[in-house]
Amino acid sequence: MTEKKIFDTKKLYISGVNECSVAHFLSQYILTSNEKSMLVILNDNEIDSVSQDIKTFLDNKDITVLEYPSDDEAKRIITLSKISALRQTVVVADKESVDKEVLTFNALQDNTITLKVNNGYKYSGIITTLSKIGYSRENFVEDKGQFSVRGDILDIWPCDNENPIRITFDFETVETIKTFDYISQRSQEYLDEITILPYKIVDTKTTLLDQLDNNFIVYCDDEIEKDSRFDKFNLIINDPLNKKSIHYNYQSFQGFQGDIKYFIGLIQDLKYNAIPIKIYCSNEPEKQKMVDLFYENGWEFDDIPAMTIMPLWHGFYLKDEVAIISTKEILYKRKQISFPKMKSGKRLEGIWEISAGDYVVHEKYGIGKYKGLKKISQSDKTAEYLCIEYRKGDKLYVPPDDFRVVQKYIGVEGVKPKLYSMDTFAWERVKHRAREEASAFAKELLKLYAQRAQTQRQPYPQMSLLEKDLADSFAYEETTDQLKAIEDINNDFSKPYPMERLICGDVGFGKTEVALRAAFKVVCQSKQVALLVPTTVLAEQHYNTFVNRLAAFPAKVEVISRFQKPAQQKKILQELKAGNIDIIVGTHRLLQKDVEFKNLGLLIIDEEHRFGVKQKEKIKQMKQNIDILMLSATPIPRTLSGALYGLRDLSLIETQPYGRQPIETNIAFYDSKLIKNIIEAELSRNGQVFYVYNRVETILNKAAEIKKLLPDIRLDVIHGQMKPAEIEKVMWRFLHRELDVLIATTIIESGIDIPTVNTMIIEDAQNFGLSQLHQLRGRIGREKQKAYCYLFYKEKDMNDDAIKRLEAMKNFSELGSGYKIALKDLEIRGAGGILSAKQHGFVRDIGYEMFARLLEEEGHKVRGVPQKEARKHNVEVDLYIDAFIPQDYIEDEDIRILFYRKISNIYVQEEIDEIRNELLDRFGKIPENVENLFKIAQIKINASKIFVERISEDKRFCYIYFRKDTNFDKIDSMRFITDYNSLVEFNRTDSFCFKLVKSKIYSNFIDYIIQFLKEFKKYMK
Repeated sequence: MTEKKIFDTKKLYISGVNECSVAHFLSQYILTSNEKSMLVILNDNEIDSVSQDIKTFLDNKDITVLEYPSDDEAKRIITLSKISALRQTVVVADKESVDKEVLTFNALQDNTITLKVNNGYKYSGIITTLSKIGYSRENFVEDKGQFSVRGDILDIWPCDNENPIRITFDFETVETIKTFDYISQRSQEYLDEITILPYKIVDTKTTLLDQLDNNFIVYCDDEIEKDSRFDKFNLIINDPLNKKSIHYNYQSFQGFQGDIKYFIGLIQDLKYNAIPIKIYCSNEPEKQKMVDLFYENGWEFDDIPAMTIMPLWHGFYLKDEVAIISTKEILYKRKQISFPKMKSGKRLEGIWEISAGDYVVHEKYGIGKYKGLKKISQSDKTAEYLCIEYRKGDKLYVPPDDFRVVQKYIGVEGVKPKLYSMDTFAWERVKHRAREEASAFAKELLKLYAQRAQTQRQPYPQMSLLEKDLADSFAYEETTDQLKAIEDINNDFSKPYPMERLICGDVGFGKTEVALRAAFKVVCQSKQVALLVPTTVLAEQHYNTFVNRLAAFPAKVEVISRFQKPAQQKKILQELKAGNIDIIVGTHRLLQKDVEFKNLGLLIIDEEHRFGVKQKEKIKQMKQNIDILMLSATPIPRTLSGALYGLRDLSLIETQPYGRQPIETNIAFYDSKLIKNIIEAELSRNGQVFYVYNRVETILNKAAEIKKLLPDIRLDVIHGQMKPAEIEKVMWRFLHRELDVLIATTIIESGIDIPTVNTMIIEDAQNFGLSQLHQLRGRIGREKQKAYCYLFYKEKDMNDDAIKRLEAMKNFSELGSGYKIALKDLEIRGAGGILSAKQHGFVRDIGYEMFARLLEEEGHKVRGVPQKEARKHNVEVDLYIDAFIPQDYIEDEDIRILFYRKISNIYVQEEIDEIRNELLDRFGKIPENVENLFKIAQIKINASKIFVERISEDKRFCYIYFRKDTNFDKIDSMRFITDYNSLVEFNRTDSFCFKLVKSKIYSNFIDYIIQFLKEFKKYMK
């Protein structure tokens, strides 16, 4: 930039600088002047872009750029805290934010808390101060601005920290300071000290302008110039109408947004006139896209302009000096707009534990309603029990040891289960019928499996060089589950009989790539592949994927559908019969009589359950002697896949692709202005929007309403009452980007993969089932771009179930956090078409988990496989000991149940250590009552190793009962009697038992029992 500026007065007037070039102008001004700091005042929607561009142009020089927005109080406080400490800074604010009240520097310092390890502080005083300076006290810290107190542990998420902080006190001394993960709630990195800024404005209030000294240069427009508060500053005033203004020849490049021809022509003109060109790319993929764009337009490598990987929102042309170009303006057609900021989801832990009012399944008594945890004291001991109510109001109290036999009831969505009575007769009867059905199902699957194994075919060879080249050409890193599925298929191909494998996984988890690798292996053996899909649009999508992936390989791919003219279809079928087509993609058109193959080797079926009865019969006929690969987008839980082991070849793809961001899910009361903002934000990043509206009779009115909000957008409508050809025509237009917004009913929940659709709006979300909401949301978020799902409700008085559904959807935003949504958690939605209607009836009657377990047991029987030995011991411990988790140690009931269940499932010593460490980390010093739970777990571990099945006590004795199948010939009885002569008496009951005389035990009774059981092992031969 030609240097023109010098302050000869307190005001410098400029012109020719707009939103696109202001960042460059200001950064050059700062770098070429002696001015130390600057306040930049813009319109509120320019702060993000201009501050980012200033950072880019300053290029990591020793100058800090800070934002001071009007809509983020915490960020303003963070900025204020940094201003006084920095030697040189640029503060980017808006006209409203400079008038917002803020703390004085002194008040900010007085209300900032600094804690150091080994220093002493008044613990209660810190808690009081945190509330005073705007932090919200919660049970668990899940978001910035929150803190929680659990005994000697203080968790807090300061407004300027990326991670929350856990501070452990030893009385009034800070013992440790650590960061922690807000999802797992487990500690991570140790720190020496932490500074906690106020989260809200408190005490003394002033404005930013009052706080800044006159060393700051202020950039503003002519309106602000008239404000007397600016008199103390040197001003740069952007006023194009002022005669004193120095003109800068900046020009905007906004005209070529998305117009590649215009862009290429402009670049050619600039190069012809020897103007230096610099292109800024946000990341390496954008840079590669730009290189490809130049190549596609005939440019040689040496002629391509210089590119740098640094984010830039706006490009410009400074006449005769330089052309700065942002890829955002080339690759995206609209100016980018930020999405509305909404509060993030809540803690996921324990969300699928039972809570009061839920239906539960007890292994022995069946389905009841959980009423809550009840503390009961009896026989000199106190414990918490699960209270389950059955028919006629009968109540069952389940001790902590048995929590594992109670599961949350998961049945058929929308159907309430019936409560059983505690006499167990009806429960056992329905369980028996369900077992018979599970047995019949297992036998049917085994029969089909055996029939297939009798059909012979030549095994396929190992991976060829061409197959390896195809794998290496995959643009992404395969997930573990993808690699396992590919390995499973290759193993199937190596066998001397045809494959029939089902690949299950959520939409966008990479099933198509797995199928493509299998298809190419078959093609390499000079055989043909048919890919059968339920819709024409899906056929088009798969065809494009296969053509693009196999472009560099010797494989001819074709698609056949009713969108093609008869002559074109006839030609394709002739080529197919002659063997000139390797892979054919099509709808049920492939099932018609005129379709003939020269040598069909593999049939891939996508979403078989969506085909009609007649079509399924034809598919069955095709299946008999060829390899079959089926794809299903409905996730199957591990409980069912485990039950089907050995009965059905099944591969699960549960891992989302690397780099995929979780779908940010938000809930809000219906607001047309917010909807307008959301749609504009998605279109600004060159994307498309699904708008789910599930009322056919008024869907056209809704379309008119949205069109009125946004007159320039292109939208259309689809619903189930339209003819299939009409639906496909609209979907075709949407797929080919001829539409910006598609307003649809739930017809889209089983749809196609459109990577450009990354925002979904669901109206009246309270009326949808949880599984339906999840399935709908699965339509978006399949690329690495951030995806947004907005759940809008209209009823202010929603019922509890509706609230739970929407909250669950919001909470399950974090797909990459390890909390995957399994079908178990979402109620039944078909199990990938595996379970029949009759089997779903049993799922409704006994719950999903129970049916899956029965199926697994019956599967083992029909296959002649021994039942798996139960991992968990079944030692019953009934001792006079207070063993429970106090409410003042863990307040949330669902989290207490979570830990009760963890402890009741302890099997080895390492698990005791792991759970103890987690409790110590998250909740502090473990109370004696909780330690007793661990001691009971230790007793069970030791007892199970010596075949003990029950331990109890009365006032005089502790009774130790052995299992009936214990071989006492292997116990050195004489040596044991000699060592414990005065302590042990023998009891002969139904099972062998001896009793310890409590009066002869002089140490801690429970600790003695633990050690005694451990020592007893040495008497076993």
